[in-house]
Amino acid sequence: MTKIIQTKDFLLSQTLECGQCFHFNKIANEEYLISAKGKLLHAAQNGSDLILYDIEEEDADIWRYYFDLDRDYAKIKERLLATDKLLAPSIEAMWGVRILRQDFFETLISFIISQNQQIPRIKQIVANLSKAAGVELSEEMYAFPTAEAILRLGVDGVRECKAGFRSPYIIDACEKYVSGVISEQALRDMSYEECIEKLKQIKGVGDKVANCVALFAL
Repeated sequence: MTKIIQTKDFLLSQTLECGQCFHFNKIANEEYLISAKGKLLHAAQNGSDLILYDIEEEDADIWRYYFDLDRDYAKIKERLLATDKLLAPSIEAMWGVRILRQDFFETLISFIISQNQQIPRIKQIVANLSKAAGVELSEEMYAFPTAEAILRLGVDGVRECKAGFRSPYIIDACEKYVSGVISEQALRDMSYEECIEKLKQIKGVGDKVANCVALFAL
């Protein structure tokens, strides 16, 4: 089915292209193919209408959650402006950004990949890794792989995906995730400070990557 969702304070392009996610292809203005939640989504926006093409009826709520459409961003903007008027130009310029509800593991690996990279390059490495170890969703898109699937590639296989010096960091993150040393639920239960310090136990993860993961996945 095709589902049309009425939105406020949301613009698809700003939300996808602001640097919080990297697993999508642009088809046209405000129209994208997105790989997330192990699924493929063809989405477009026309005014306040978010159009989700060819989805299963039961998946509509998954994508509503993914785009965080039930949160009142107008109230958030009011609170920010009450705290600091200097934020006004940023809020006006990027009025349509929402924080996606991304999967923790994909976000963790994506931001390890992001170190010293520009967005097109990050997207390409994410696509390479997904093609090498993920499930095919369409001729051009693959689901992000599991930690176990990445571990089967090994450091050399990850390096073949053009991850470079980040390859052993990715493997270390996968090992810690599979063993339970890094646990999404445990991180959610921690204070912010504890969460950041725990994430930094992963090789190659510093303050910036840890904070990005905390914001965009936790």
